[in-house]
Amino acid sequence: MPNLAALASRALGSPHHRIFGLDLLRAVAIFITVYGHAVMLVPPAYRSWHNLPVSAIDGVNIFFVLSGYLIGGILLKALLDARKPFSLGHFWMRRWLRTLPAYLVVLGGAVAVVACQGKLPAEVWRYFCFSQNLVAPHPAFFPEGWSLAVEEWFYLLFPVVVLVLAGLTRSRRAAMAGTVALFLVLPLVFKYCQYQQGKGLDAALWDGYYRRVVAARLDAIALGVLACYLQHYYAGLWHRLRRPGLGLAAALLVVTFLYPKLGSDVLFYNVWLRPLLEGLTVLLVLPFFSQLRRQHYTPAMRGLTLLSLISYSMYLLNKSVLITLVLEPLEKSVFTPYLGAGGWLVAYALYWVLLLLGALLLYTYVEVPFMKLREVFEKPKAVASVVAS
Repeated sequence: MPNLAALASRALGSPHHRIFGLDLLRAVAIFITVYGHAVMLVPPAYRSWHNLPVSAIDGVNIFFVLSGYLIGGILLKALLDARKPFSLGHFWMRRWLRTLPAYLVVLGGAVAVVACQGKLPAEVWRYFCFSQNLVAPHPAFFPEGWSLAVEEWFYLLFPVVVLVLAGLTRSRRAAMAGTVALFLVLPLVFKYCQYQQGKGLDAALWDGYYRRVVAARLDAIALGVLACYLQHYYAGLWHRLRRPGLGLAAALLVVTFLYPKLGSDVLFYNVWLRPLLEGLTVLLVLPFFSQLRRQHYTPAMRGLTLLSLISYSMYLLNKSVLITLVLEPLEKSVFTPYLGAGGWLVAYALYWVLLLLGALLLYTYVEVPFMKLREVFEKPKAVASVVAS
């Protein structure tokens, strides 16, 4: 196995073809997420202070909008290419080769461990078809799975609806706009029904019933597709928003940071306003960061780009594997008994070391080989076509 420096260099490759601004956003998103999860290793007395620096925005919301923006770009490019019909099979295969291999490796490992412990959930099969949180709260096992289910169902449903609307309207632009509108509105309808039935109307339950349910969160990714739509069809506005968008996003961040601490109805804010405000915050910074490229990379910039590249593997490994299965048992059985009150610091330091190392290995030996397989599908057979605009 190559040494770590060589492994990191190989994973990074030449970053000059990448958009540094998007990598920077992705690096920020994964840091917010895994830093927030690291609070599980911190003593209760310090937890509120630990998470204060990242309490203004949910890192997963950043990932959702970025995913929508990138997927929107892929769909628009494919739909507007008059030389060949859009292939659903090609689109899905490329997405699945990107997301499923690492997910199945980590999920399979977690299933094997809990099965040996005799704690395997009865409906673990749902995790393999992403049905564990379609309309109901996500189970306790493998909590990272909730956001992956949201993304996979979006990848599955969104292009199908675009194709159907394109056939009905005879316009690709109208089909894309209409699909975005549907995916923005329907989650609100679902949340309204949940709200009217009194589900999750408690400070301890809203997260499970509204934040981590597929039917309630598809709008977050749709905001990213909306950003791509605006960039393509309203390029002038997109360019003019580069600087003002940063200011508006900063103002929204102030609101998302202060309202949960000072607002009178935090439940209403969490259910209805928080996802929208956080999604709009990311959308507003995209005009700036999507155009932020660098020809010369400093070591810090290369490090941030590498963090972006391994972010998916970091997300998969950080909570269920490293914290729940490895570090929490070690902290209770070894670190605290032998090191006393400071034992958690050892677990906390190990968390970051093992997370970066494990994610680098997972990215290099699982993600990259399967991503290379996508080139096999570069010349797909058409399985669905779209009428011309």
